[in-house]
Amino acid sequence: MSQQILTVSELNNQINNLIESNFSRIIVKGEISELNTVRHNMYFTIKDNSASLPCAMWSYQSKLTNFIPKVGDKVLIEGQPSFWIKGGSFKFHADKISLEGEGDLWVKFQALKKKLLDEGLFDSSHKKDLPKYPRKIAVITSITGSVIKDILDVISRNSSYLDVVVRNSRMQGDEAVQDLLDAIDDIHKADIDVDVIIIARGGGSLEDLWCFNDERLAYKIYNSSIPIITAIGHETDTSIADLVSDKRAGTPSIAAKIVAPSINECLQNLDYIYNDINNIIKNKIEKHFIFLNNISQRHGLHKAKYVLLNHHDKFKRIENSITLNQLQKIINIKNNDLDLLNKNIYSTFSNYMQKHKTKVKYLENHLKSLNPKNIMKRGYSVVYNKDNQIIKDVRNIKNKEKLNIKLYAGEIEVETLKTTKK
Repeated sequence: MSQQILTVSELNNQINNLIESNFSRIIVKGEISELNTVRHNMYFTIKDNSASLPCAMWSYQSKLTNFIPKVGDKVLIEGQPSFWIKGGSFKFHADKISLEGEGDLWVKFQALKKKLLDEGLFDSSHKKDLPKYPRKIAVITSITGSVIKDILDVISRNSSYLDVVVRNSRMQGDEAVQDLLDAIDDIHKADIDVDVIIIARGGGSLEDLWCFNDERLAYKIYNSSIPIITAIGHETDTSIADLVSDKRAGTPSIAAKIVAPSINECLQNLDYIYNDINNIIKNKIEKHFIFLNNISQRHGLHKAKYVLLNHHDKFKRIENSITLNQLQKIINIKNNDLDLLNKNIYSTFSNYMQKHKTKVKYLENHLKSLNPKNIMKRGYSVVYNKDNQIIKDVRNIKNKEKLNIKLYAGEIEVETLKTTKK
């Protein structure tokens, strides 16, 4: 029997087929022994006591957000083995890298994610719609961090008409989960008419954000009667809380932007609604005028002169056959028809106006809430200099300069002692 002879290409193709048929996505544990980067790609080797494995990660900067690997790190890499047919070399293509200690957390995360997915907690059909024009929101976060400042800054610039309730909570560590559960319960029990809840925290490692991967918190968010927006970590971080919430925001600042429309958007919407109502009314009136005109044309009123001149004989026969009483009856019938038509037009128009009365009333109340006087009524004030110019920046104030502060009721004249720049 003659021995089979393979070409290099045939052998390499068979090796590649064996690798692809026996391995899909796997997780490999090892220690990084070599590492270098070329442009957007990272090439490294992991080893154990008896073997080493060459690896590559394409566009590594977009995939590594929590830490940058270095030689000596014990890691878990997730990806797929690959054989380069042309060059005859083996390499492991990695999509994810995590420190070995975080590997157990990642396994737990995937297991809980699959369990809740199977139970339907992530289904879009269960997610509550955010109100278009919320009046009051609650923010659950740590009051000592920068997150709450970022959220309030965005809201003060874009949607200053919002009432904001802040519920302090730990956002990291073993006790954070119970804090978060209690915070959601407190907002529901307080009966303060909160329209939306924002749960927000800055970035961190998988371990730092682990409290947001708790099953109890997932069910608490799922069962909330108030829509919940989560903004946990960076845009590349995804927690169980993000998957089950009604809306996920990439960052806390984005959550503050999407929770409510800006004042400019509200004013634009009012213009659109006014124009829509105005066009609807004009179209209705025009349609009724056309309808009346068609009726008059169908009855030949615009051709009366033509009929009299060109159908004199016919008119005479009709004149002779119709008595004054019959003519009066016909006129009465037509008058009744016109009266009925007039009532229908009035009824239709009245119903339409009544239908939109509630909407217009809502818009009127909303405009009142945007009135600067009403905003000052809530405790805001405006500062003027001696030239009656509004002061927006402390850098425009001189020491010992006299200023006027306009309150909702009255004004105060003050003298500047000290300014603090922020």
